[in-house]
Amino acid sequence: MKNLFIAICLFIAFSASSQYRSDISLLTDNEWINKDLDYIRFHNDTVVYNISNNKQELLFDVEKRKLHIKTSYRVAGELKYETFEFNIKQLQKDRLVIEPSEKEKDKITAYRKIEVNPLLKEKQYIFYNRGQLVSRVNFKKITFHSSTCFGLCPSVSVEVNNDGSIFYNGRTYSGLEGNYEGKMDAKTLLELRKMLNNSQLYVLDQKWKQLTSPNDQPRYNYIIELTDGRLIQINTNDQHPILDSLSEFLINIHKKASLTKATGKHNFEISTIEDYRVTLN
Repeated sequence: MKNLFIAICLFIAFSASSQYRSDISLLTDNEWINKDLDYIRFHNDTVVYNISNNKQELLFDVEKRKLHIKTSYRVAGELKYETFEFNIKQLQKDRLVIEPSEKEKDKITAYRKIEVNPLLKEKQYIFYNRGQLVSRVNFKKITFHSSTCFGLCPSVSVEVNNDGSIFYNGRTYSGLEGNYEGKMDAKTLLELRKMLNNSQLYVLDQKWKQLTSPNDQPRYNYIIELTDGRLIQINTNDQHPILDSLSEFLINIHKKASLTKATGKHNFEISTIEDYRVTLN
């Protein structure tokens, strides 16, 4: 009987551990977004979310189907902690449903560092796996500009055409300064196409606008000419996190494609949107 009891306890512990690993894997292997462009991304022990256009990067953990979003800070030398708790109602490869715990409504005035009002806006939040939300972007040409910031942000201009040809101008902190041209291989071009198709660019162009004040982050300009003649333009210096992978890809395109020194300076298209426009020398 004693051995049976031990076996049952071990089985329960193993099942709980397996469930925990499964939950963590599902959360961190995917990015989550909903129809309102609310977004959440987990990586290691950090979470980046953009809910009701409020963007924060904090810590997280998962325990017994509870998602805890956490931060710490010091006041007069004393270390303070804040934790916001969600119940995980559903977690599958294509769908994440979370709801604020009931006790959070009574704790709202206790928070100083976590902006809780957006987290309590809905009774529950239904997110979908970004990788499974495909909106095809048939581009003719992509132009991207990034600026410096108060740190070591790379300043570059990139043009990618739908045949994979590239024009590149690297400036401060770019890792490759000067004017270059070349072409990406079919595999890299396919990677870019998949990234564009999963970036909800049409919805961002129509529904999203930076509401935060200008800050010390780099400016990013996206100018995407579609094959049907339409134009998508997005300027920001606090971009929606769904674009993070795309900007990283374009900033580091000199590491992904074969480029050679150009004989002249390419005439890059400039954004017609004044706000957060990157000006070229």
